[in-house]
Amino acid sequence: METDDTRNRLRFQLELEFVQCLANPNYLNFLAQRGYFKNKSFVNYLKYLLYWKEPEYAKYLKYPQCLHMLELLQYEHFRKELVNAQCAKFIDEQQILHWQHYSRKRMCLQQTLAE
Repeated sequence: METDDTRNRLRFQLELEFVQCLANPNYLNFLAQRGYFKNKSFVNYLKYLLYWKEPEYAKYLKYPQCLHMLELLQYEHFRKELVNAQCAKFIDEQQILHWQHYSRKRMCLQQTLAE
């Protein structure tokens, strides 16, 4: 018999994993091409998952950009655009550029602080 605590822990882990998958534009393209974003129940589930933006939940995320994607998925136009592989590719490229800029900026800051 599973206790409520065990069920809640499993639910937390599953939702954490799913929310973090939303950081991957190729996964979003996969979901869009299979019609998940046309399913009202699935769209409602995405709305429900917005609780991950709260600090007590967000602290568990390794990929915080998933929260931005979750926010964008609240808009029908964004969900429709994700069917296009070029859209997913563009988002992926922008994430890489952001990470590169962030890494360079962080290194410069660390060097400045070390001096």
